[in-house]
Amino acid sequence: MENGIQRIQQFINDITSLRLKKASDLFELKAEYWDNETLQAHIKEEMYKASCELVAFHEDFPILHIITNFSDLKNVLWESTFIESLSPDERKKYWNTEQLPLSFEQLKSDNTIYDEQIPYFSGVLSSVYLTAYIAYLQSQLPQEQPAQVLSALETKFTFEVGFTLPQIELLTQCVNEARVFTESITTETFENILSCTLARPLKSRNNRLLVYFFSALDDRSLINRNWQIVIDKNRLFLSSGKNSPLTQTDLSSAKTELKDSSPKGSEIIDKYLKELKKH
Repeated sequence: MENGIQRIQQFINDITSLRLKKASDLFELKAEYWDNETLQAHIKEEMYKASCELVAFHEDFPILHIITNFSDLKNVLWESTFIESLSPDERKKYWNTEQLPLSFEQLKSDNTIYDEQIPYFSGVLSSVYLTAYIAYLQSQLPQEQPAQVLSALETKFTFEVGFTLPQIELLTQCVNEARVFTESITTETFENILSCTLARPLKSRNNRLLVYFFSALDDRSLINRNWQIVIDKNRLFLSSGKNSPLTQTDLSSAKTELKDSSPKGSEIIDKYLKELKKH
């Protein structure tokens, strides 16, 4: 069984490597002819497009969240919970792939050609590539060099956002309409959340809905991918079930529960985030 899964994984890894090599070669060519400002704007545009494509896959097939949220993409099929999250019939198909011919050429002609024999194959392949591609693009952006090296205790964890005022106003309406917190908040309060300068923690009305909101922003590369740590370290929110601050463990558990179903109110968040693209 494991051999069949590892064979599929290696096929995915090989294709991803080829596609990333092609993308990096093209990037280096552009870097030779474009000025830095144009190049940086292009990188951000590419990151946005790739993120939107990734989000579309997630919306169609929520199980793909497992793929993109796993740290080791080169071993994601066997090491993550993806296989065990499949239905029994889908899992059986993966077990029966050891003799299935896998061809680069056939995949070029039709990227869904293996989806019947290997459920979600095209989605898994695209999710792995897009996640790796976004990481590559992020690595090409200039890294700010601090004036001096700060110790871990001095480092401030933030969401690292760049929202405009109209976007902040829209997201404030979003969390209020979806009733993410036990109280309505102002635009100023939402800005304080983003800057981690709340005067007091806000109480979550539904931990799963809160996690859904921040996961959706993460999926679109709009916030720091370590947002769970940011919330934990800054003690931003109180748990819906108790008055203690939400920890990274609490947030991770709530995120795992999202695999089974989306919480009530998630459709409101989806609606506003689609609208966010226009601002």
